[in-house]
Amino acid sequence: MARIQKHIATICAEAGKHTEAPNVHTEPIYATSAYLFEDADDAMRKLSDKRLGYVYSRWANPTVDQAAEKIAALEGFEAGTLTFAQLFSSGMAAIASVMLATCKAGDKILTQTQLYGTTDELMQSLLPEYAIETRSTDMTDLSKVAEILHADHRIKLIYLETPSNPLIQLVDIRAIVQLAAKYHIKVAVDNTFCTPLVQQPLAMGADFSIHSTTKFLNGHGTALGGVVVGRSRRFMQEHIWRQVKLLGGNSNAFDAWLLLQGMKTLSLRMERHVQNATKVAAYLEQHPNVKQVYYAGSKNHPQYKLAKKQMKNGGAMLSFELKGGLNAGKRLMNRVQICKLVTSLGTLDTLVQHPASMTHVNVPAERRLASGITDGLVRMSVGVEDVRDIIYDLEQGLK
Repeated sequence: MARIQKHIATICAEAGKHTEAPNVHTEPIYATSAYLFEDADDAMRKLSDKRLGYVYSRWANPTVDQAAEKIAALEGFEAGTLTFAQLFSSGMAAIASVMLATCKAGDKILTQTQLYGTTDELMQSLLPEYAIETRSTDMTDLSKVAEILHADHRIKLIYLETPSNPLIQLVDIRAIVQLAAKYHIKVAVDNTFCTPLVQQPLAMGADFSIHSTTKFLNGHGTALGGVVVGRSRRFMQEHIWRQVKLLGGNSNAFDAWLLLQGMKTLSLRMERHVQNATKVAAYLEQHPNVKQVYYAGSKNHPQYKLAKKQMKNGGAMLSFELKGGLNAGKRLMNRVQICKLVTSLGTLDTLVQHPASMTHVNVPAERRLASGITDGLVRMSVGVEDVRDIIYDLEQGLK
């Protein structure tokens, strides 16, 4: 029988398959910390090579592996090659593991000037203790990037967020990959805002695509998680998995099972998320109390052409700056009823938050302002509610 070529929505919807339980319709939860060996020889083989079977759930777990395999299939859908995924306990565990797996003492990471606050804090506060430095630049200035790479051979990793958190700034992934290839530098892209349904960094040549699976992939706010997806089986097995084994940032069976259930509706959810976000962005753009809207799917976005080139649509994330600054932002967040004030994103309901006092509170004010994150900026993760209700809630909140 010929193998059916599946579309990406089908990969989302179908149940994960695993050799341990090949005939089940819904994935079981393997709630076990350890696994039996057949005999002493079996133990020696499996302890020496984890690919030969299960040993300990910090190393690997069937439910966790099923979730990782599905994400690898989604992220590699357009890559034209096999991709490999490692699940982690959180998005930050995944991000930190990529940095530690690619860099050693004396190495550098090149990144953009505006990042998720905790990622920025990791680079500025913790990595220097391991003698790993970070250099920030405007990654949209390709000539500047080329100049830095040529001059500094200690750079081993380029780390990107595109779209960025929270200003929805884009970086040309293909162009950065081409520059990095000249110097054998790896490229990692945080793809949390987009999901594989909107953007496929590995297909554009990136070495790693990273997600906080807590967000859109899970979609229901029920479990923490992170994932690294890579194009090199050897690097993923020898270096990324090593971070899990030795640092213990592994996922667990129950969180992985919740992630598996969430991904089954990912295609449906993203379709509605994007429809709503497009309409909400258009509404905010014409509102007299809104100074600026940042949405990749809007023709008013300064990088709209790049968004059309590397994204399938504008996604579900946007931010906007209020004319009234901090007080206007606080007033809005205190008045909304349907939109929820939560420092997260990617769930079914619409979430708003104030970066200056929430996600970027530990970023020094001068650095935050220099990167464009003003006191009046509001970040919004547009949910799947009736868009008329979302807009009405914003209307009464913005009065």
